[in-house]
Amino acid sequence: MEKQKKEQQKTFLGYQLNEKLNYSEKLSFMLDIHTNNVGDPFVNGNCTTNTKVIERAVLDYFANLWHAQYPSDPANEESYWGYILSMGCTEGNLYALYNARNYLQGKALYREADQDFSYVGSLKENVKTKNAYHPVAFFSQDTHYSIAKAVRVLEIRTFCEIGEAKYKGQCPITQDGRWPREVPSEYGNEGPGSIDVDKLVQLVEFFAKKGYPPLIVLNLGTTFKGAYDDVEKVGNLLQPILETYKLATRKVNYAPGTSDNRTGYWIHVDGALGGSYLPFLKKAGGRVQGHIPKFDFSLPFVHSIVTSAHKYPGSPMPGGIYMTKRKYQIAPPDDPEYTGSPDTTFAGSRNGIVPAIMWCYYASTSDEIESDRAVKMEETAQYAETKLKELENEYQNYGYKLWVQRAPLSLSIRFRDPENHEIIRKYSLSQMKLQIDGETKPRKYVHIFIMQSVTNEIMDKLIVDLRYVYSETFFSIQDKVTQ
Repeated sequence: MEKQKKEQQKTFLGYQLNEKLNYSEKLSFMLDIHTNNVGDPFVNGNCTTNTKVIERAVLDYFANLWHAQYPSDPANEESYWGYILSMGCTEGNLYALYNARNYLQGKALYREADQDFSYVGSLKENVKTKNAYHPVAFFSQDTHYSIAKAVRVLEIRTFCEIGEAKYKGQCPITQDGRWPREVPSEYGNEGPGSIDVDKLVQLVEFFAKKGYPPLIVLNLGTTFKGAYDDVEKVGNLLQPILETYKLATRKVNYAPGTSDNRTGYWIHVDGALGGSYLPFLKKAGGRVQGHIPKFDFSLPFVHSIVTSAHKYPGSPMPGGIYMTKRKYQIAPPDDPEYTGSPDTTFAGSRNGIVPAIMWCYYASTSDEIESDRAVKMEETAQYAETKLKELENEYQNYGYKLWVQRAPLSLSIRFRDPENHEIIRKYSLSQMKLQIDGETKPRKYVHIFIMQSVTNEIMDKLIVDLRYVYSETFFSIQDKVTQ
């Protein structure tokens, strides 16, 4: 097994995983110790083999990176709260939407001081519109599948579901009034993969006018195209709409004599890859051309952010960061005393190795080093795009297109599926069909992701292999045409 995995590692291109890892020398001892970070990361609890002290150090690092107030302080509601995930961003997205749903439904907030774990909803006599505590979810057609899974598990209704059930034929962004399943991406399947901001704003306004609190998911590195949504633009355009319909802030009475002021909306940023990578691209100054979107807690309308550790900087096992502000924390449904630490995370038992991996990485680097690495990845992505387009030009004159595309500053390049099992397996290529407007059959694509482990030499090998396979396919087509 070791031989096979190391062989695959050498040419791994198809997924957002960094295969350039070196943790065994420092952390191999942890494979002989069960470490468990059960409970809140800021309360050690009684499981003494936890790694929470370094978990908190990593969280402080990301709070600084994402311009959140730190250290985390129960007395400062503007300070951050978060934890290190045992899964990837699927866990973080699920927990973010769970918190968002309960927050917008008017459930009780988490109060550290008096340990109020009451799990109650808003009082009906204080509801001014029947839709006030029924959140509606918005996310783009290029959003990660974990979001669709999360809204189903949490029974959060999407704008499409509510639209079809209550406002059939009234969709403001389609000519026939039909509701699309997700918010369209710019220029559809052939576009870069970022959300169509204008259409999102129109959809949100339609439901805000009817009193629904919007739950909006934005992306920093979409799953297949690696596109970045413009979080700042979305928030700025939505603010006047939210203020007009009294959703920018509202008073929630959730128990007799108990109330708080909170927003009537939630913006979650799925930064699976971009959340831990783009800040260093920003710090690189003008070394990379292009718009680097702002997405973090310096924007007052951002409620939560997640990122995956196994994508960037890289980890031998899934992990990541979930972060919000203390003022947005929802009271958990139970208080299991025997753990010795509040049950404020989604998972019960939590991986204690990932915090150690992340600490090892960030304790031995600097902003300058990380900026250099980010720039290098962009340069390699540009090299890969150039080489694939050069290959495409070899066949372009004969009408055989490779559909090479790359979203602005994306680490993902997509192109025609070679439909060759050996190539797919050798480079671990990810496959996807996309229906393009005006075409009868969906296009078959693959994509590559340029992570720290990808070099120009690996790309050169891929080009050689692709040239051979595409040539076989092309000449086979030509032979059939001439027969």
